[in-house]
Amino acid sequence: METEYYSMRLMVETSQTDPETWPEEIQNTSLTAEDEALTSARKIKKAQQIVCDDEYQKIRTEVNDGVTKCMDGLIQTTRNSQGRATTMFSDMYRKLEIGVGILAVLMLAMCMIVRRLIVKPLISYNESIQKGVIFPVIGAQELQNLAETYNKVFKENEEAQKLIRHEAEHDSLTDLLNRGSFDKILDIYENGDRPFAMILVDVDTFKSVNDTYGHAVGDEILKKVAGQLKTAFRSVDYVCRIGGDEFAVVMVEMTSDLKYTIEDKIKYVNEILSKEENGIPAVSLSVGVAFSDRENPGKSIFTDADKALYHIKENERNGCGFY
Repeated sequence: METEYYSMRLMVETSQTDPETWPEEIQNTSLTAEDEALTSARKIKKAQQIVCDDEYQKIRTEVNDGVTKCMDGLIQTTRNSQGRATTMFSDMYRKLEIGVGILAVLMLAMCMIVRRLIVKPLISYNESIQKGVIFPVIGAQELQNLAETYNKVFKENEEAQKLIRHEAEHDSLTDLLNRGSFDKILDIYENGDRPFAMILVDVDTFKSVNDTYGHAVGDEILKKVAGQLKTAFRSVDYVCRIGGDEFAVVMVEMTSDLKYTIEDKIKYVNEILSKEENGIPAVSLSVGVAFSDRENPGKSIFTDADKALYHIKENERNGCGFY
């Protein structure tokens, strides 16, 4: 490099450029007194001789070869480093892919577990609420505890509702259906097309018996009458208490050609009631019957049955009359 700088100084000495504009390396290179005294043409020639010298060319070639060899080494080292980096990146990318895959599997498994243990039970609970049934005991332990608690409360409420419904629909003394239930049942059958019989029952001289023996005995008579009516009629028939000593029976699937069955039932009940038993005095029943297939129906089947009852009570009592 010093040789080249010296050659360059010889060349710039022959130029007309300002020395201040020369490169610093050239400014720092000094010519010998001998060369300084040379003419411009001689300086150019000597500069050319310096860079064309065999020794200089040999050293230059060695330098270039060394630089080339160094660059090749650097390039190979760089490639090796890049190769290792590429390998490391590939390994990291592969591990990342595996990690992402494992994470996806875990998330999917977690979603399935959550659906099975939480979402599905909650959906089942919602359906159970809409259907008005108890919860299935499924899912996570906490949800199972919730289901068991809900089911316990549900059953308690259900029993309470049954009791309330029973009390609302039944007479508290005789446990027969009350007047409200009777009205609903009669309305259903009157507006339907199934044949039935409307039977009105009245305890003969009940007021007199009640006044003579007291209300406690009167209550026992009503219970006895209710029990015998339930025994005499079928389980599908509706036996009701619609007033103080007034009872009604809606006898289903009954036509007028079978009225003898009602006569037999009332006769059987009156035979039992005619016997004094356990301090309960003998009583009798007056009964009026109207059929849904009756001829010349009046305003309503209840009114027609009441007319038949009135006819019995006005004449002989202790019997069964038909409209």
